[in-house]
Amino acid sequence: MTHDDSTSGENAGPRQLASLELDGARLWVYDLAEFNAADPKRVSSFSSNFGWWQVPADVARSLAMPTLGKAALEWIHDTGELVLLGGVPTVGEISVDVPESVAAVGAVMPAFLGGTVGGVGRDVAGNVRELFKSEVMPEGSRVALLAHIRHGPKAHEVLWGWHREHRKADGWRWLVDRLARLAGDSADHLA
Repeated sequence: MTHDDSTSGENAGPRQLASLELDGARLWVYDLAEFNAADPKRVSSFSSNFGWWQVPADVARSLAMPTLGKAALEWIHDTGELVLLGGVPTVGEISVDVPESVAAVGAVMPAFLGGTVGGVGRDVAGNVRELFKSEVMPEGSRVALLAHIRHGPKAHEVLWGWHREHRKADGWRWLVDRLARLAGDSADHLA
C-alpha cells in the first residue's frame, strides 16, 4: 500500500511495511532506502544519534531485524523526525557523482589535505564517481517514524536521560512513556 507522507509535504511517501503500537498510536515502519528517497533532506541533514540498543522482540519483528534486535534512535534535524533505525551499520563504500574537475583535484591531493580516500572512477554511463569509506546500513533495513519534533532543544528535552535508561530492561517502556508526552502537543507529535 502506498501513501503520501504528509510530513515532508513535497514527495510521495514510501510504502508502509509494518507498524508499531505506541500507547494506542500506530507508528509506521518503512524500507529505509524508500524512506530516504522520499525526502532527500533525510539523507543530507545532520542527525543526532542517541545510540544503539537492544529492542524488544515485537519491535525487532516489525523492523524485520535479525535475532540481535539492535536499533538506533536518531533525530533528523532538517525534517524534525525522530526515527528508529533497524539493523547495525558496517563499514562499507559509498559513491557520489562529482564534476570531473573536482574528481581530478581529489585524486591527486593527499587524503589528510581533503583528497580522495576511496578513489575516483567512471561508471558504465561515463559519469565520474568518487568513492568514500562510510557506515552503511544492511540492504533491506527498515526505519520506524516515531515522532515529529520541530526543534532540537525539544528533542533533547523529550529524550533527557535516555543515555541512562536505554540499555535497561525497561528502556523501550521509558521511551514510550517519554514520547507519550507529545500526544497533546500540536507542533510536536507522534508520527
